[in-house]
Amino acid sequence: MFWLMKNFKIYVCLCALFMVSLEIQAQTKVPASELFEVEISQFRRTGSYAEVEGVCHRFAKDHPDAVRCLDIGRTAEGRPIVALAVSRTGALSPKEAQRMGVPVVLAIGGTHAGEIDGKDAGLMLIRDMLKKPSGKDPLQHQVFLFVPVFNVDGHERPSPYNRPNQNGPSLQGERVTAQRINLNRDWILGQSSEMNAMLHFISEWDPLLTLDLHVTDGVRFRHDVSLSMSPMFGVDEPLHQVADQFSADMMKRLSADGHRPLDFTPVLLDFENPRAGIMRDADAPRFSHVYAVLRNRLGILVEDHAWDPYSQRVKTSKDVLIAALDLIAQKGQYLLEVVQHADQNAQTMFSQAVALDWHNMLETGIDIPTGQADLLGYEYTTHTNAPVVGGRHITYHLNQPAVWRMPVYGDIQPVNEAIVSFPQAGYIVPAGWVSVVLPYLQKHNISYQVLTDAMQDVEVQELHVDPDSISFESRTFQGRLRTSMNGEWVSAQTDFPKGSLFVPIRQSRALLVAHLLEPVSPDSLSRWGLFNTAYEITDHISNHRQLQIAQWMYTQDRRIRERYGDSLHRKLSALKKEYQIRMDRDERFQEDPEQRMDFWIRQIPYHDPTFNKYPVMRTDRVLVQP
Repeated sequence: MFWLMKNFKIYVCLCALFMVSLEIQAQTKVPASELFEVEISQFRRTGSYAEVEGVCHRFAKDHPDAVRCLDIGRTAEGRPIVALAVSRTGALSPKEAQRMGVPVVLAIGGTHAGEIDGKDAGLMLIRDMLKKPSGKDPLQHQVFLFVPVFNVDGHERPSPYNRPNQNGPSLQGERVTAQRINLNRDWILGQSSEMNAMLHFISEWDPLLTLDLHVTDGVRFRHDVSLSMSPMFGVDEPLHQVADQFSADMMKRLSADGHRPLDFTPVLLDFENPRAGIMRDADAPRFSHVYAVLRNRLGILVEDHAWDPYSQRVKTSKDVLIAALDLIAQKGQYLLEVVQHADQNAQTMFSQAVALDWHNMLETGIDIPTGQADLLGYEYTTHTNAPVVGGRHITYHLNQPAVWRMPVYGDIQPVNEAIVSFPQAGYIVPAGWVSVVLPYLQKHNISYQVLTDAMQDVEVQELHVDPDSISFESRTFQGRLRTSMNGEWVSAQTDFPKGSLFVPIRQSRALLVAHLLEPVSPDSLSRWGLFNTAYEITDHISNHRQLQIAQWMYTQDRRIRERYGDSLHRKLSALKKEYQIRMDRDERFQEDPEQRMDFWIRQIPYHDPTFNKYPVMRTDRVLVQP
């Protein structure tokens, strides 16, 4: 009986897989000569990149009025990254789309090349739309940009072992690029050739909506797709509202199509006991859907469910694209007006207090649920001593569907330390740091001006870094040693040589400017370790010399006046009293020779004036007129 039941289930699953395949082909009525490898193989395999390139060029040749096949850049190994521009508006170039006021939607497949549902879904959808009559075609109201495979090098290193938590296809690409860069952590730093090509592509086309098509990493539940948006990183309230409404509309449409969507990607608090609860993650600017927000646009991270059969996942991805394109066809012109107003408002953000980082309050120890949720899952056993390996693990009972009633922790608030007031005018990058900063301004299409003459006594705010606040992560991330620090912004007058940069805050990319140049941003240049040399000691005072200077200061020796001036010499009497008070009252100070030495040495004009000074300054004065 057990054998019959087991094989009957396998039979049912195979039949379901076959029926989904037949349903997709029946809907499109595609001749055999135009089927893709994924369809020919009954969704057991996905095609090679050669198939993608061939399809791209064939579509452009067969439909010259509606399709362009674009080469947007090269991978680290020299492969072309192709994209399709598809529209029936007549706008098949960035200039035409902007001139005609046509909304642009960008969908990206294969960012993680093993999560390749989006590639097959997008190609099938474009083929089907091109075959349909133009009556209710959403392509009449927008340009659809589709990058079938972003991580091409990873796609061309397929293996059956790359995605052990995923149900097909039989061969899957690698998660990272040839240089082992995770592209969906590279949107701010842009250290890969692939991302630099994408950032240039986005600067040209300026998509209203970006959909990044992914697959979950393997938690066993029965929801087939999640859509994540992070509008809180924006500051324009109307744009925030339309983003929330767009998410709700997507959920409604997908539910009506029979899907079981979630409007965020759930993070389990306890992977061995799902009913313990879930939390919403705040994400970070390095992700595609947050990066879109910093550009005052809409971004969605799409995650199909890894354990659904591949045929079902392709259909899910295709339905997500259809829902998005239909909504843009209906609301695209209104959404364009909202984002254009957001661009205009961004140019008036000077002196505004803005939160550059967000976190779930659970991460701060505030263990208060914001509600309850019913997730569609399975019964499971949480082992305290798992069979074979021991330890705490989970076994899902996939023949026992269940509803997980669980607490939700969804309270996302600004990180207090990351709330900053923008300068009145902008930022100044001294000439010595231009080679570090300029490439990032350029790749993100940020406006800046070069000082053509030296300037003296410019009033600025400079950040004096608290040396005790500097910390370096113990391991590299994306090949970088990330750094955190804080300090105090103080008023100063500084000279700037010719060739320094002025970066105005009054521009549509004001949020991106701040996220790059304010050190408390989670993906600032400083946080990524590009300014680490500013926090390194490169010179020192010999121990015996420090002792001599400390003794002179304690005894109020005239040599302090000769070397450091009257101002410091006049303070010595008060410093000695303060020192004695600390010696009498602070046992730790009394027992720590380094603290005692530092008490005196930190009073003298430092011999390394730029040590622990942040290399970008704020200014309330417009230095260069545009």
